[in-house]
Amino acid sequence: MPEVIFKNLPFLLAGLRLTAEIALLSIAGGTALGLVIGVLRYLRVPLVAQVLEAYIVFVRGTPLLVVLFICYFGLPALLAYKTSAYWAAVLGFVLFIAAYLAEDIRTGLRTVRPGVIQAGLATGMTRFQVLRYITVPIALRNVIPALFNQYVRLFKFTSVASVIGVNEFTGSAMLVNGREFAPITIIGFVALTYLVACLAISSVGRLLYARLAVKT
Repeated sequence: MPEVIFKNLPFLLAGLRLTAEIALLSIAGGTALGLVIGVLRYLRVPLVAQVLEAYIVFVRGTPLLVVLFICYFGLPALLAYKTSAYWAAVLGFVLFIAAYLAEDIRTGLRTVRPGVIQAGLATGMTRFQVLRYITVPIALRNVIPALFNQYVRLFKFTSVASVIGVNEFTGSAMLVNGREFAPITIIGFVALTYLVACLAISSVGRLLYARLAVKT
């Protein structure tokens, strides 16, 4: 390992840990919100479905950086509350990734065969029970690859948080580079670290899909 990396390794690892924290919180919150939105869109709840569609269109058509600016500068000023850059970043990532996950989940729900749903209803289950115990679990298993593709994207997107003052991994690396001026070594280390992390996330997704996917 080059000397510049070794000398600054504790600082870089602290940034990487912050990146992992933000990614995990955003994945958990984004998946939960995306699931709720995806189900409501699938059920076509009047008015609610239209509002959620507008949200999805807005977020998917807006750069992530703008979403972060809204969460860090816009919402606190509009709603008169204070927030840290860390939590503004988490909120921004949750809102951003949920818009994509919701559409993946809605697509998965629509792929569940009507016969499976009818079989559940025939056993005496209510429509809510069929949705909860049959439709949603099957849909989630079928869209595991799509979900993990979004998780990989989100992990890489966390680097944008440095723009609003979060010293995550990329931000920490740029601070080190400003002090040491070793761009090739530092950027190479950052790129390699992101590559390894993203490959690990993708591998987990493939393993889960192989184990849990519904065989048809």
